[in-house]
Amino acid sequence: HGIELEMINLGGGFPASYVDPTFSVKEYADEIMRFLSEDFGEHMPRIILEPGRSLVADAGIIVAEVINISRKSKNNMYQWVYLDIGKFGGMIETIDESIKFPIYFDREGMADEIILAGPTCDSMDILYENYKYHMPETSQAGDRVYIFTTGAYTRSYSAICFNGFPPLNAVAITTGDLL
Repeated sequence: HGIELEMINLGGGFPASYVDPTFSVKEYADEIMRFLSEDFGEHMPRIILEPGRSLVADAGIIVAEVINISRKSKNNMYQWVYLDIGKFGGMIETIDESIKFPIYFDREGMADEIILAGPTCDSMDILYENYKYHMPETSQAGDRVYIFTTGAYTRSYSAICFNGFPPLNAVAITTGDLL
């Protein structure tokens, strides 16, 4: 109605693939452009869009440790696996299990479905209770756990000494050398 837009900032950007794959950046861009073309035709304003986590998510791996494995009761069919990292140590995006990070255990063998939890006494520090990860049955406290695709936001979400736990430590590696 008489307003001609020169620019549209679409804000936050393209997603990353975690356990479930996502569409490619090209597929997202094509769909965005299809809608914009319908609305603006040949009078397309300049479009700004942040690359978002698609740019950096794969650049991060959290190396965690199993600190305890327990079964809550004889009737509970799942083992609870407690890691030295939890929601307050950088894994806040596991709230409502909204992001399912690829997680690998440092052992081989037959796998059991588990519930993953963080180290704090806070009742929210359960990473995955409904979505079941699989842990080799030979796993034990002290084993390493690798959480992939953590390059976006996990470090900035890490709380300062929540319940006495230090914030997430960062190490940068480039072409095999520590920075």
